[in-house]
Amino acid sequence: MWKEKKENKKIVMKQKKLFLVCVFMLAISTTCYASEGNPENGKKLFSDPKLSGSQNDTACIKCHPGKDPFKSISKDRPINKIINMCITKPLAGNALENDSQEMKDLRSYILSQSK
Repeated sequence: MWKEKKENKKIVMKQKKLFLVCVFMLAISTTCYASEGNPENGKKLFSDPKLSGSQNDTACIKCHPGKDPFKSISKDRPINKIINMCITKPLAGNALENDSQEMKDLRSYILSQSK
């Protein structure tokens, strides 16, 4: 019986270790997503006519349907400047901060479409 209890403790310890490893991995992946941007959220923003206070109910997708406009986009181009130019000119909205989550998400989505 004592041997059984000892074995059960070992199993519980292994489960706790596995749980901690899973929590750690989740924390790392969440941090990476937050720092790099979430393409799924970026896709929603790309279709949102109220993005950054747009005054004319126009969304990015209206001028940029499909993947074709993104073929020439690379990480080397000033994507943040291009995004803000579109937001402030055609959409008549307010420029996004470069380190804002919306900018990171839009950038991530656009880069995912340029592949």
